[in-house]
Parts: sequence; structure tokens; C-alpha cells
Amino acid sequence: MSTLSKNVYKLSQLKIHMRKHTDEKPFSCTICGNKFTSNFNLQVHSLIHSGEKPWACSTCPKKCIRKAGLNIHIRRIHSKELACLCELCGKAFATKGDKDRHLRSHLNEKHHKCPTCGKRFTNRKNLRYHLKAHDVIKDFKCSKCDQSFVNRSKLKLHYLRKHDDPNERRFECLF
Repeated sequence: MSTLSKNVYKLSQLKIHMRKHTDEKPFSCTICGNKFTSNFNLQVHSLIHSGEKPWACSTCPKKCIRKAGLNIHIRRIHSKELACLCELCGKAFATKGDKDRHLRSHLNEKHHKCPTCGKRFTNRKNLRYHLKAHDVIKDFKCSKCDQSFVNRSKLKLHYLRKHDDPNERRFECLF
């Protein structure tokens, strides 16, 4: 059997699985408009809007929307079990997803694209941090190009990297 095949017990499960390949998402959230491949995924998503978190950790106060999320929490926080090893550096991770995200840093794969400027990032966290920069007021404008910055130090760094010519510097440190 090929490792790329997917076996299911019911035809309905196969139909739901096939939607991943066709990008068909017939179930839509009436609150935020997000779309889903199955009604079950929509129902789980709706818990985000209600604030309900039915899965509680027995060790700490953490509550989760999904049982899978609780299991990941337990492995990451409470379990010393780090079953997924990076093949390149040997670092251990609690989940395959954590290891795969880490592996992208070795491969320099940048799957997460900023919808505003097109810059790409290796992980969603860095993209979210970058997106905040688009929301702030950029009052410090470069006199040599049309870029703007959130503060004077970022403008100065930009100028030194992009426009400064070391041969034109008139003052030299004697020490």
C-alpha cells in the first residue's frame, strides 16, 4: 500500500477527504464567513465564537475547543515525551507539526505570504508579527525614496543600509 493513499470506512468520509484535494468547502460560518470541508469542522469552529471550551486539562486550568488540541497541550507542556526528532539537527519535538515547522527553518521554506506587501515567512507567527507593522502609523519618511518607518531609528537603519555611501562620510573617529 502506498504511503500517499487514504483509507476510510465510509463513502461519506471519502467525500469529505476528497474536498481537501478539490478545495471544496461547502459549510460556511454565519458569523465570520470561514468555510469548511465538513459540518463537523464547522461545528468545532463555532465554539470559537461561543467561547465554549469543553476539553479541560486534568493537570492545569487550560481548556481547549478540541480534544486534539488538549492532547497536543498535554504532550507539549506536561509530558516529557518528545517523540519527533529533526533529521537535520536532532532537536526533539512533542508533535509532528512542531517538527515540520522547525524543519522549514532549515530548508528556508517560506510558505506564509503577507497579503499587503508580498513578503514571505517561514512560519505563521513571524507573519503575524510582520502584519502588525502594516497597522502602525509610519511618520518617518526617507528623503531618498518613498519608504516610511515607524520610528527614527528604523529610518536611520534603512538609510545606512540602502542609501549611505561610506566614501562620502566627512568625519572619522580617531579612536
